Amino acid sequence: MQPDSSYSFADSTSNMYIRFDWRKSLRSPPSYRIGTTTFRFHFHFVFIIICLATLILLFYYVKPGSRSSYSDNLFEKFHPPVHQSYNYTYPLSAPIIGSGMRTYRIGIIADLDKESRIVGQNAWKSYYKKGYISYKESTEAIAVSFDADPVLELRNGYSLNGRGMELSELVTFNGKLLTFDDRTGLVFELNNEKVTVLWLLMDGDGKTAKGFKSEWATVKDETLYVGSMGKEWTTSSGEFGSFDPMYVKAVSMSGEVHHVNWISNYKKIREAVGIQWPGYMIHESGMWSAVHRKWFFLPRRCSKNTYNETLDEMMGCNLLISAEENFNKVKVVKLGNYKPTLGFSSFKFVPGTDDSVIVALQTEELNGKTSTFITAFTITGKLLLAPERIETDLKYEGLEFI
Repeated sequence: MQPDSSYSFADSTSNMYIRFDWRKSLRSPPSYRIGTTTFRFHFHFVFIIICLATLILLFYYVKPGSRSSYSDNLFEKFHPPVHQSYNYTYPLSAPIIGSGMRTYRIGIIADLDKESRIVGQNAWKSYYKKGYISYKESTEAIAVSFDADPVLELRNGYSLNGRGMELSELVTFNGKLLTFDDRTGLVFELNNEKVTVLWLLMDGDGKTAKGFKSEWATVKDETLYVGSMGKEWTTSSGEFGSFDPMYVKAVSMSGEVHHVNWISNYKKIREAVGIQWPGYMIHESGMWSAVHRKWFFLPRRCSKNTYNETLDEMMGCNLLISAEENFNKVKVVKLGNYKPTLGFSSFKFVPGTDDSVIVALQTEELNGKTSTFITAFTITGKLLLAPERIETDLKYEGLEFI
């Protein structure tokens, strides 16, 4: 069957006009009529405007901040997304105020060492004791009391090589009360009189199979800093093993951990009191003061001699050390005549004193027996409360205003 030529010509002509109109429409911006007004939408112009606006927004959000920093200040790395906000509540419970005196709730937590194992069970324990601290600013009077109720037993099933729940510190971070196991490296949240695991910290630079021996903790610029004993790891007779305990862990609100080399910082602290290797200093308490923008330390042990496990029991320290943010300047304040068997295990600034008054725990380990004392003084070294023995045979190593 032959095709109809007149039909083919008409169809071809129609397609030609359609193609012509289509190309013409691309060259001309589309027109829209609103009422009696007609306007044309220029795609190229709008596209350029959108690109410029995007570049401006990108520049605004990624430009470097003006916040000052130093070698191990990790605030910028840990700055949380906009939708997160740090909980600055401290202490977690409001003080009782009356007659010019403020009374705060406190808690202390025990490190039972090998005695933490619960006989006959695959579980480990610690003890949590609560009390009150009252401070009168006008007279600098301070008083401490503890609840008559039995201490709270905390239990957990996590351990490392048969040891666990050897809790060494208490600190408030982002609205949570945290405690630290110096045997496993676990970080717990203490809530509703129970402990739950939050994070695991590894020793040294983090590339080890050993848990971090957490001894002190503090908050700086919305980041949790956790330190170990700040001394070279040695044998019982003082032979060098590693620098692992001279690392500090910086933990963000989300649990991101950075392993910060503090070898030079720890050395500057002990050099300020004339100690050089193989002499040593052991830290179990440290605080950052946002008021003074300084680090504060109350060393547990200070010795100019080589470490000896037996003699170490008599190397108690009575020094308050403060350091500038970059550790370039270190100041030493001598405290009262404390017993050489006592060593500081934890301290906190009394709230409302502009970080000028300290309350601290001291522990004693002598001939297989342990005891705990509490004391208070100003950052200039003025004694406000002579060491008082807490009615317990346990070693409490963590203190916090709760």
